[in-house]
Amino acid sequence: MPTSSPLPYVPPGLNDPTEKDASATAVRLVRALRGCGVFLEQVAPGVVSGRPVVAVRGRMNVGTAERLAAGLESFAHRPAKALEELRPKGTLPLEVTPDEVKVGDHLPLDGGCYRIRNMRGASGSSRILELEGRQLPWIMTGPRTVFRPADQFQFPLPT
Repeated sequence: MPTSSPLPYVPPGLNDPTEKDASATAVRLVRALRGCGVFLEQVAPGVVSGRPVVAVRGRMNVGTAERLAAGLESFAHRPAKALEELRPKGTLPLEVTPDEVKVGDHLPLDGGCYRIRNMRGASGSSRILELEGRQLPWIMTGPRTVFRPADQFQFPLPT
């Protein structure tokens, strides 16, 4: 008997950013960077090649720049392999936000898949994850696909 995917269908284009999203992101970026000691001269939402963007110009000290670069690098790491190749046996893929991730989930990262052994909140919208087999913690700042053990899903019984 075929089983249906636990993930909902999302129509193409539903999550594409808009100019309003770019404006809201510009405000969040200004607040976040100001909190880190970054002086911004100009932040402006705009559109480049039909895609919403945020243009930023400003100054920051070297220590702040290094911390920001490290955070961006950890955010930029994506699996080099297809997700299905990384999926541990007995797990199902699930798109989660930082507040929905759980200890025991498996996170595809840097061409491998790491089990989350511990976590703590960095802020309201991010989590610092300690991963088995990876020395440094990883900061989850946005939605990601994780693999969750199948026994943690509840499927409706067929009628």
